[in-house]
Amino acid sequence: MPTHSGGCCGCQTGDGEAEGESNAMKLVIIGTDHEFQDSDADLKDLVASLTKSEQATLIGEEYRSSSISVARQVAQSKGILWLQIDMNSEQRLQAGINEKLLNRTQIRYEADGTVTQRLRYAPKEDGIREEFWLDRIAERRIDGTALLICGALHARKVSEKAHEKGHDTKLLFHPKIPGSQIWVSIMPELF
Repeated sequence: MPTHSGGCCGCQTGDGEAEGESNAMKLVIIGTDHEFQDSDADLKDLVASLTKSEQATLIGEEYRSSSISVARQVAQSKGILWLQIDMNSEQRLQAGINEKLLNRTQIRYEADGTVTQRLRYAPKEDGIREEFWLDRIAERRIDGTALLICGALHARKVSEKAHEKGHDTKLLFHPKIPGSQIWVSIMPELF
């Protein structure tokens, strides 16, 4: 069968998909601090609200699978599929990214004498994880919207990756502080 890039006649397009078929997903990405995922009532309310308003049928979360997050509680109460989307240690080892991810905390000494620890963004290694997250959700081939909840450090990057794949994305941050530029100003510090 002939191929062309126009896709106007229902023939096979260059990527092997028939016209009208798409692997595009609708995603709402929520970037937050992982500490909020444990027990923040406002995050729980946001997730519950979005499951209804966005007709979510899956909640994918970068989260420790050994405990029950507020998003997982919402999923269970509404009968929505919850999915741990992050790589486990073995998968990180197989992908060759584990060592760098384990050693990316930076200790800083601020001008006022305080000591802070910051997690740095590793473009290659975190990029591999973010692609993995999108693939995990796409494998489920859901109808409806998927909520993707991750650390704020990843939110913009995973949103960009999803957009590049043709997914319909909406990016939110929690907590949303009126008038605050905190989430706008958070940009990954490269490592």
